[in-house]
Amino acid sequence: MKFLQNPLVQRLVLLVVVYAILALTVPFFATSGNAYAVLEASALLGIVAAGLAVNMLTGELDLSVGSVAACAGLVAIMMSQHGIYIAVIAAVIPAVLYGMLQGYCIARLQISSLVFTLGTFIGVRGLAYVISDERTLTLALSNLSISMSLRERILIFSPFSLLMIGVLIIAGLLLRYTRVGREIFAIGGARKESRAAGVPQVRPLVISFATSAGLAALAGALASMRGGSAAPGGYETVLLGAVTAALIGGVSLYGGRGSMIGVFIGVLTLQFLLSGLQLLGAPNWAANLTTGLILLAFLGIDLAHGSSPVATALHRSRVRRRSSNTA
Repeated sequence: MKFLQNPLVQRLVLLVVVYAILALTVPFFATSGNAYAVLEASALLGIVAAGLAVNMLTGELDLSVGSVAACAGLVAIMMSQHGIYIAVIAAVIPAVLYGMLQGYCIARLQISSLVFTLGTFIGVRGLAYVISDERTLTLALSNLSISMSLRERILIFSPFSLLMIGVLIIAGLLLRYTRVGREIFAIGGARKESRAAGVPQVRPLVISFATSAGLAALAGALASMRGGSAAPGGYETVLLGAVTAALIGGVSLYGGRGSMIGVFIGVLTLQFLLSGLQLLGAPNWAANLTTGLILLAFLGIDLAHGSSPVATALHRSRVRRRSSNTA
């Protein structure tokens, strides 16, 4: 039973247990229609979580992804008359450039990403209100086919949910098999040691922040066009959900540990729980409360097993206990 000691296997078991309990207790949960709905709801969260996971692997955290998604959604709606591809490109390219600049500043200034991205979170949200003139933008009637095409059902999938799966697979392969991926894991796992070993410190951060911003923009643009509208105050809770999904999937806030398979498992676990609440008729606030409680629970697990002072103190306590027992 050694395979059960694998953290990824443990999270997969958790996913199966959650699904089984909900399938047995919640009416209409174990149906193909609900499977489609869960995957459709997972698309936005999964793409944002993939970008944030890359960011978290470096030991950093981009708080501005919700604001970036909102800005990208507005740009995509404004550019939708030129077609879905032009609209997405127009939304994603500025976000990638913004992410690169943000990562470069954080790396060069050696400032906390939490402090820096808190400022950009506010600034980019303000930009969203400027772009939209404080209005909700909607797709023109002639462009509603874009929304319909993104919702097209293919078995239990949609183009949006298939894109999410593709993004997770590509991100996972790049992290595992490329030099930049190894650098991201290296600086996240041991920043000082990696610097002493000659691992570049700027490039991985630039790429990780470009990834988190670019994928947030991609998700926001497609979700807004799928829904047919974009609001400057949109996607306020996507950061909370994405971080929660990443933590459930085993990505550490302290960097150097995690995988895209784990992120996918985390996204599905969270969406199963939220779908079950929705089918039970729970009020809207219950979803945010549940997400917050799950985040706190897995944050506690990460504190106890990561590179935090809490984990170090627990490890020393266990060592002392073993030593006293041996004596």
